[in-house]
Parts: sequence; structure tokens; C-alpha cells
Amino acid sequence: MKTKETILAIGADLKSRFLFGKEGSLHPGPDIGDLSDVSNYERFKIETELLARDVGASPKVVVCDLHPAYFSTKFAKDGQSWFARDYKLVQIQHHHAHIASVMQEYALKGPVIGVSFDGTGYGTDGNIWGGEFLIVNREGFTRSAHFKYRMMPGGDRVVSEPWRMAVSVLGEEACSAITKVSGKDKDLVLAMMSKNINVPLTSSAGRLFDAAAALIGVCEYASHEAEGPIKLEAICEEDVEENYGYETVNNGTCDIIDVKITFKKMLEDIKKGRKKSVIAAMFHNTICEIIVKTVKKLSEQRGIKDVALSGGV
Repeated sequence: MKTKETILAIGADLKSRFLFGKEGSLHPGPDIGDLSDVSNYERFKIETELLARDVGASPKVVVCDLHPAYFSTKFAKDGQSWFARDYKLVQIQHHHAHIASVMQEYALKGPVIGVSFDGTGYGTDGNIWGGEFLIVNREGFTRSAHFKYRMMPGGDRVVSEPWRMAVSVLGEEACSAITKVSGKDKDLVLAMMSKNINVPLTSSAGRLFDAAAALIGVCEYASHEAEGPIKLEAICEEDVEENYGYETVNNGTCDIIDVKITFKKMLEDIKKGRKKSVIAAMFHNTICEIIVKTVKKLSEQRGIKDVALSGGV
């Protein structure tokens, strides 16, 4: 990779890492971890300056995530004494970066159809993205399809309490299946949703896996990252070919993929006593069906054959 300017690229807050680009060479820093941890953030600041000194880099371009509340974004925006005085700040949308990284790895010039599925990433509309179908080149992207926005009752609290996302998708219908949560807590979440209080919107695929895991009872509360999705995958029955189906509507600019019918059918199977392993497999099959059909449609519409898949999901 050739770079005309000395560049410092810093990623998102979770699983943070940084990299210097100078005179055609790349100099990656160490894995830092979650920058919301004070000690990790202090280490991040020290390590970036140390590596800058080691490689003699005074970055003229500093690249960071689009999220305004990330510690890494604040670090980039505030500027550091060892940055070039007139440095340029470039903010990249999270899911564009995911797909661009695949393009770089496989030397794809683009455009490509990018399937970027993860738990969270700040979108250009101010909502939380994470279930995105993008037409991507190195310079930019077009959002062509995404999962329908769902409320996140309590904001980031849904990560440790995945049952909240099951309620978000199905509303009061989900409550009968969620047996390990108090009625008081479920009523509180329903009230938050009805009054639109602390319920940011997300298109995240990760949150849908959380919702599925909670609905079938494998993980109502999570003690570590992605616990629900990991457990959901682990119990999947082999050789299940069925899926639950889904709905898609076009809003004039892109396709909106709605999985409410998916979850309704899952709930019906739960009430019928169908094996959790089969339900889990059918949920995964539905997501696969969404990816294949959406990519095929975009490929036929745009004449694009290269497909890049990225993100934690």
C-alpha cells in the first residue's frame, strides 16, 4: 500500500488498534482493547505516541470512526502535540471501513456488494447500523438495503440484557416466552417503547441474533460479548433446510428487510414445543436466505460480481 502523506488510522473503541502509514510502509500498533476502560485509553495514548516516535511519524492525515462519542474520535478531533500542525481529520463510516478492509485484503478495486453485519456502528443518519448491504468502492458507498430499524430499550443495556431486543421485535407477544425476566421489568420496557423514552434505533444484525437467543430461552442475560449468538449457533440442529421467511419493502432509496414475521413464526414453534435446536437452525437459515437473495438482486441490478462479507456477525 502506497501513502502520499503520513497517516494515522485509529479504529473504533472496542477491540481498538491503530496503524501508521508512512512512505509506503504500514506500522501497526498493539491490540489495546476497549477504550472505555480508563487504563486502556491511557495505554492507547502512550502507545500511539511511542510508535510515532519510533517510526518518525508526524501524521498529516488522521483517520477515525464516524461515531461522535468514541474515545478514539475524541482523541483524533482534539489533536495531539505530535500531530502535524495542519493535520487533516477524516472520519469513516464504520461499515464502509469493514468492507474496504476486505477490498484491500483481496486487492479488489470495486465496486463491490458489501454485506456488513455486526453489533453496532454509527450510521450517517445518526442511528445505529449493523445489518447493511452496501455498494462500495474505496472512496465511498451507497446503502442499498438494511434490516428494519428496531428500538433498543435502554440503549446499550440491550447488550447485557438481550431479552429487551426480543420485546423490541415482537412487543408484548414476546413476554410469554421470556420466563426468566420479571413482569415488572418487561412492563417497564414496554412502557419505554410506547412512550419513546431512551429507545435509540438500530438496524443491527447482532441485536437480532440477541433477540432470537433470548426468545428461545438460551440467553436472556449475557455475561460476556456475543454470549447469546454463540449459544444460539452452538445448539443448531444439523441438516435442517427450512427457514421462516421474511418481508422486504422499498422506501424509495433502498430495500428494508423486516424479520418480524420470522420471529412470529419462531414464537409459534416455541408454543408448539418444537425443539430449540431446530428453531435456532431455521433462524440461521433465514439470515442466510436474506443474504443470498439480497446479494443476488443487487448483483442483477448493478451488474456487480464481487461480494465482500465482513463484521463480527
